[in-house]
Amino acid sequence: MPTPRSARLAVGLLLFATAASGCSGDEPKPFDNLPVKVGFKTDRPGMSEFTDKGVYDGFEPHLTMKVLGSRKIDYTSLTVTTANWEDALTDGKANHNKVDLVVADISERDSLKQDYNLAGPYLQTPLGVLLKAGDTRTVAKSDDLRPLRVCVSPGTTAEAQLRDIGPRVTVTGTNLKECLARVDDDTADAVLSDYLVLQGVAANSGSGGTRAYRVARDAHIGKTQFLMMVLPKGHRKACELLREAINDYLQDPDWMNALRSSFAFGPDFTDKELRDTFKPVTTSAGDRCSA
Repeated sequence: MPTPRSARLAVGLLLFATAASGCSGDEPKPFDNLPVKVGFKTDRPGMSEFTDKGVYDGFEPHLTMKVLGSRKIDYTSLTVTTANWEDALTDGKANHNKVDLVVADISERDSLKQDYNLAGPYLQTPLGVLLKAGDTRTVAKSDDLRPLRVCVSPGTTAEAQLRDIGPRVTVTGTNLKECLARVDDDTADAVLSDYLVLQGVAANSGSGGTRAYRVARDAHIGKTQFLMMVLPKGHRKACELLREAINDYLQDPDWMNALRSSFAFGPDFTDKELRDTFKPVTTSAGDRCSA
């Protein structure tokens, strides 16, 4: 007689919890040590930032709480940056923050598969365009960027896309903060980066004396990016556990609620549009848990 789905699910959760606690006999543990050290960025409003209350806030910390919490895995939070997350994940020598897992708006790409296991995706996002709030120029497609001075960070997907588009002037900033400064001082007209990252910046701008920005409403530039949790190579069991937990969370209404609240999407963004634009399925990317 077939086992009821609810019973199978209960058994599966018990096995995951047992593996996570290290009480599974000869079964290898998903993570080498507990609590798991998770690296977040601190300068991505909406996505992930370190608040004056001394906690990490945003969609990615919330996602991690839900995903690891669903498998009863304890974790601690540490800071990584665009420049040092790979070092933090491999040996931690440069920044002294050795981490086991990075959740920091990292896009899935084949080159990462050589050295890392990628779990997810937990979000998908096109590239978006950020301008000053008072800039009324229409930007809806790649060709609209050609006459603009566009700032990107070197080595990013946005930089590669910009080379294909061929704008009049490409401006570089080592990180998002520098690109925003270029827009502020009028050495750049726009910033090209992940739509959700820019949406978080724009939604939290314009108060307390800060500059106000907007994200071009209908500008979805280039190939869709799939955001993944990243582990060191050789952690396939942990990767598979995370991928299943992420897939479960994508079916939870909390995913949509967290997306709306984290990025301040108003009622003009319908649930269907948010799902179609930003909600992935685990088959959206290739098998990045391969050994």
